[in-house]
Amino acid sequence: MSQRIKPMIKVKQNLHKGTSGKSRKMLYKGSLMAVLGSTAMRVFLELGEDVWLREGFAWDAPTMLAVHSLQTPRLDWFMKASTMAGSYGATIVTVAVALKFRRRRHKDKLAALLVSVVGAATMNGLLKMLFARPRPSVFPPFSVEHTYSFPSGHTITAVALYGYLAILLWPEGYRLLALLVGSLIPLVGFSRIYLGVHYPSDILGAMALGTLWVLLVVAGLAWYRHNHQHGLKLWPSASY
Repeated sequence: MSQRIKPMIKVKQNLHKGTSGKSRKMLYKGSLMAVLGSTAMRVFLELGEDVWLREGFAWDAPTMLAVHSLQTPRLDWFMKASTMAGSYGATIVTVAVALKFRRRRHKDKLAALLVSVVGAATMNGLLKMLFARPRPSVFPPFSVEHTYSFPSGHTITAVALYGYLAILLWPEGYRLLALLVGSLIPLVGFSRIYLGVHYPSDILGAMALGTLWVLLVVAGLAWYRHNHQHGLKLWPSASY
């Protein structure tokens, strides 16, 4: 009889170890999200306060001039193409991924994608009108923009889209693809400075706000799964 009980005890011990290990991992990831979110919020509030008070940033113009000094015809073309990843390119990617989620019946991930991208764009438009920061005039821009400057719409869209996709891809083992997708975020931000249509503080503010927003969307997706599928995952499975 004792020989039968011992294996059962070992199985229970292994299950307990596995469960506690998962709990520790989820706690670690949850703590990481909380730290990143609070840091992003603080950065955005600090920048937003100075923009609201029209205090300006001593590093904005010198940074723009340093970036402008890199200008070459080939780099001009590359930056013009790169900045599209935060506008028309982002629209194409959003539609393509949304259709894929719909075809595979990943309704939760589809909803989170739309909330992330559409929500970020809506929030950005409202904040632009609220802060009403004029566009930079440090050097002649490559294109004339008719909206306000803070925060950068292209950048926050890139964070909302590519940041969300990178979070989905990473835990599935698509590490290189996740890094490549995530690298589009700083590339879009840099292109906006290079083209002379945004201050660096606009980019930093958009990245901070976009990061906070994506983390909230991912946390909401995890909460939904926990309540409807009984399988909490702070880093959602991509199921590609």
